[in-house]
Amino acid sequence: MGSRPLTRLIVLAILVVTAATQPVFLLGAGFISISDELGFGATGLGVMTAVFFLTASVTSAPLGRVVERIGWQRAMRINTVGSAATLLLIAATARTPVVFGIYLFVAGAFYGMANPAANQALADHVDPRHRALVFGLKHAGIPASTLLAGLAVPLIVVDVGWRAAYAFAIVVPVIVGALVPRHPVPSTSAVGSVDERRVVSPMPVRLLVRLGIGTALATWAAVALSSYLVAAAVDAGFTEEQGGLLLFIGSATSLVARVVIGVVTDRIGGRGFGGVALLAIVGALVFSVLVIAEGTWFVLLVPVAFATGWGWPGLMTFTVVNANAGSAASSSAITQAGVFAGAGLSPIALGWIVDTWSFDVAFAVVAVMLVAASLTVVSVRRAASSQ
Repeated sequence: MGSRPLTRLIVLAILVVTAATQPVFLLGAGFISISDELGFGATGLGVMTAVFFLTASVTSAPLGRVVERIGWQRAMRINTVGSAATLLLIAATARTPVVFGIYLFVAGAFYGMANPAANQALADHVDPRHRALVFGLKHAGIPASTLLAGLAVPLIVVDVGWRAAYAFAIVVPVIVGALVPRHPVPSTSAVGSVDERRVVSPMPVRLLVRLGIGTALATWAAVALSSYLVAAAVDAGFTEEQGGLLLFIGSATSLVARVVIGVVTDRIGGRGFGGVALLAIVGALVFSVLVIAEGTWFVLLVPVAFATGWGWPGLMTFTVVNANAGSAASSSAITQAGVFAGAGLSPIALGWIVDTWSFDVAFAVVAVMLVAASLTVVSVRRAASSQ
């Protein structure tokens, strides 16, 4: 595949995930305005976020097999229509938390298909020597979504309203629809030579499930940053606009970090396990310090938390695809289900912790989860090396 078609494919993989996650991340970014109108607190935010991600968790593995059967192009077209329709329905008709939750349930199912489709597309067309970089770019989709959500707070939500932000967000799925190739694209995954330094035996389901547990634990950091950062910043003395800007900056930092991590991994011929474990443990340290950080220190540490505690997803997907390239959609869907499970359960727990105690306690719990995630990935690395 030439450079221009490959660039188009990478942009498409990023945007299909961005489009699918906008419904939930706009909820987190616009939480203060939305909760004022619909009448729910941090626990309610956690429950509604959980609906989205738990639905994605349940549907991810079966939809990964569907993607392999119908092809990633058709799957992306389905996501385009579903994401656009959900955004418009929320903007126009979400008048109660229950209705909002129903729409997030539907959106979560579409998201369950988005990642396997993007992963399969890239596995089919990317030189194996550059997969870590490309999957780092692909996983820019999530921080791109939170970046746009954070930017929407000062530009749209505060002055025009949160419904306008949801309506305007339809631009992303429209772009996705325009980028999906109309004709079948043959696989070119055999291009380039294999780097012997990163060869690893295909991981069986039991190791993929264990790796999924590690991702579920690490995802607590992602939820804390994407869903609760704006509210935590306001609680720390910042304005809602400043909180949105901090979310924007942190998301941009996470995006850049994923790309840099991918470049380094490709250059050293890494297999991914060690990098994921290292990012998780450093992220745990950062969240531990966030517990006592105030003012300028809070502002400075947030981007570092995004870069470490939420800088691992691209590397995690690369780790799976590097070992299981022939079944990228179904294999990555298993570990992605772990991400969704963590993203579904942690909002409820974190929302309850915030309502019962404080954001500081929530950050401390996230630090513990990241330590557990790092240890889990290390155990999978040892098991995979001994096969």
